[in-house]
Amino acid sequence: MSCLSWNYRGLCNAATVKELRKLAKGFAPSVLCVLETQVHKACVEGLKSTLGYDNAFAVSSSGRSGGLGIFWNNTIKVEILPYSQYHIDVSVTEAVGDPWRLTCVYGEAQTSERFKTWNMLKHIKSSNALPWVCIEHEGVQERSYGQIQGFREMVDVCGLYDLGFEGRRWTFEKKVTWGSYCRVRLDRALATPVWNSLFPFATVRNLAVAASDHGPILLQWRQEVGVKRKQRGKKLFRYETMWESHEEFSTWIIDTWQEEGKARTVQELQRKIAVVTSKMEGWGRTTFGNVHLEIQHLKEELEKLQADPTRTGPSYIECKITDRLVELYHREEIMWQQRSRITWLAAGDKNTHFFHLRTCQRRKKNRITRLKRQDGHLTEDVQEMGSLASPFYLDLYKSEGTENMEAVLNTVPVKVTAERNDNLLAPFSEQEVKEALFQMFPTKAPGPDSLPAHFFQRNWSICGEELQARRTWHSSVPSVCAM
Repeated sequence: MSCLSWNYRGLCNAATVKELRKLAKGFAPSVLCVLETQVHKACVEGLKSTLGYDNAFAVSSSGRSGGLGIFWNNTIKVEILPYSQYHIDVSVTEAVGDPWRLTCVYGEAQTSERFKTWNMLKHIKSSNALPWVCIEHEGVQERSYGQIQGFREMVDVCGLYDLGFEGRRWTFEKKVTWGSYCRVRLDRALATPVWNSLFPFATVRNLAVAASDHGPILLQWRQEVGVKRKQRGKKLFRYETMWESHEEFSTWIIDTWQEEGKARTVQELQRKIAVVTSKMEGWGRTTFGNVHLEIQHLKEELEKLQADPTRTGPSYIECKITDRLVELYHREEIMWQQRSRITWLAAGDKNTHFFHLRTCQRRKKNRITRLKRQDGHLTEDVQEMGSLASPFYLDLYKSEGTENMEAVLNTVPVKVTAERNDNLLAPFSEQEVKEALFQMFPTKAPGPDSLPAHFFQRNWSICGEELQARRTWHSSVPSVCAM
């Protein structure tokens, strides 16, 4: 599912109409928006068959200024909301999922009147609570500091944030004086956190066209049918800090750890941790349960009880459900905080929405969608990307072969004294291991055993002694006295 939006600059140009037809055929967007058509709405709506769409709606231009149009197929439901000469606001309902809002905006032509556009967007935001994505197109005129501040204020008031972009860094390109080019990013997609949580992997691509100075942008919020999806392997175990809110967890983890016997070597400790994590995974699935599903089930049950026509007030069952939901919401907040990796904000102040947004942003940023082959071409095939990544890092860190290293090292001044080298090679003490562990951030970057530092920090009294088995690695460290 996608939306292609283009600041068209005139439908009376045959070249641009032909290019628009190619874009519609090549990308097959679910929704197509054209702005600054500069013609009557009948001319715009008459293009729907040519472009391959079932429905169309347009706003007439005012002379040679403005004009907007939107096209869509019957695969989705589009409801036209209030519109103006500078914007079209619609409600989009897909076959699966809840409705959301799409707004295509063209800023006021005069920069001195641009504040009207920002005020209009603030009004649009306050008029409807649906998840919202806004595709905004601006004029080319130079913007003053006050206009930039006005835009930033609008973004802050509306709770929007930039979805970013892929492709070239500009959406407007024109040759100016002395043969140089003016390249500016005038078009962007902004969305609310709720919309982003619905479509966490939405992408925006800046496209290139030959028939206009303004390039279109393509917003994709769902993977198209037929695109090869990522093949999921076995889900990795992840320790959930929200488990600790369960009244039985502390006792259970102590009993589970102790019943596996005492580990005296690194190998025994690794085996023990593997067994404990396997049992924890089963405990989380059977005893703790799925927080999202339980919240959904309890909300449905609460709605049924409150919809009872004979109801006179909150019943005992309703109060119990409400108390349980409060507890589950707190657990959900802890879960999203752990995934967001936020270090400066604590859970407990109804920050679930914020943590969820940051988690979505982090996942989107870390997601690898394509890699470049050695021949320079890009690939999006998951298996091929895996086969490219592994040899790349093997070659990157492979030794290129060295000779006469002694001659090189003899010229390096000695910085580590023999006494300091002895201290560095001395066996680690229990206190040093504990201090190093407790200096780690609790929930960042779990190790190969899938347990974060928080697990060992919290349960140091039962597992600290056995962790000392890991100190044996120091015996294989070479002398650093020559460094």
